[in-house]
Amino acid sequence: MFLESERLVIRGAKVSDAPFYFKMFNDPDWIEYVHDKGLRSVAETEVYLEDILKKNEKLNGLGFFTVIVKETEEPIGMSSALQRETMEYIDVGYGFLPKGRGKGYAKEATELIMEYVRNTFQQEKVCAFTMPKNQSSRKLLERLGFEYVGVKEVFKGEEDCVYEFTF
Repeated sequence: MFLESERLVIRGAKVSDAPFYFKMFNDPDWIEYVHDKGLRSVAETEVYLEDILKKNEKLNGLGFFTVIVKETEEPIGMSSALQRETMEYIDVGYGFLPKGRGKGYAKEATELIMEYVRNTFQQEKVCAFTMPKNQSSRKLLERLGFEYVGVKEVFKGEEDCVYEFTF
């Protein structure tokens, strides 16, 4: 998968992206608002990415994607499009390093992913979820036009705010 906007390129994650993902997964905000994956070295992150990429191959175009600034060719974030067992619709997700925040990249990338899901999978809706305490993510989802539908246990033992977007 390869998507492009004026400022960004979104492509499938690669094992060679491990140094970037190591930084992302160990960013304090990622740990607080997403999940501590417990990856404490680039080598551990490479193994994790190898596993994810094997799983992505079976997802027919869904999975995890690296967001890159076109001008600098630097990865600054990640996007995802996944069909989770606990969710009725494909969910879209995002995460960005501090240097990629506050510039509209998450909004731009998520709009690209939403269109990709709509066009490729003929979806009438997509969903997204975030921790209740993640006010920045909740505001972004609202700016994107998502509607809050309530709290749901997406992952075992964790309740998240669930949002839906109707095309």
